[in-house]
Amino acid sequence: MIKKVKVAVMFFFAAAVFTSAFAQMKIGYVNSEKIFTQFEGTKVAQEKFNKEVAKWEQEASKRAKEITELRDQLEKQSLLLSADRKKVLEDELRQKIIQHEKFLQDKFGQKGEVLTKNEELTKPILEKIHKIIEKIAKDEQFDYIFDWRAGGVIFAKQSYDLTDRVLTQLAKEK
Repeated sequence: MIKKVKVAVMFFFAAAVFTSAFAQMKIGYVNSEKIFTQFEGTKVAQEKFNKEVAKWEQEASKRAKEITELRDQLEKQSLLLSADRKKVLEDELRQKIIQHEKFLQDKFGQKGEVLTKNEELTKPILEKIHKIIEKIAKDEQFDYIFDWRAGGVIFAKQSYDLTDRVLTQLAKEK
């Protein structure tokens, strides 16, 4: 019986400490999508990005049209062309296709200029937003600030970071 009372008292004490610590914690959140859509700097960056992408799309379309025209010319005149002239046109077509595919990869591929340009234009905006959030968090003593849209932590007090403790324990277990 005494053992049960001790466990109950310890449980009650632990719950009180946890509740007290949690009650003192200050948590906030932001909606990054709303920030991005309503911030004027984002609109300007998006316009620059769209203009650049439109130029690349226009260039890609022009190249595709040239390939189609050359292919049509080859098909229509195939019987009338000498073997040498036909080979020259086929080689030219192959080169244009290769150049077009390279262009598409360079501009729109996984590591293409579209991605690079997007990062180049959004990075300063993200840094500015992060600095403002960090300032608000420190000035108003928030413990955590979450991104409602992405579901991740944007700001956390350093004292809550357990990374070094985990690394220390991992090092001990070698």
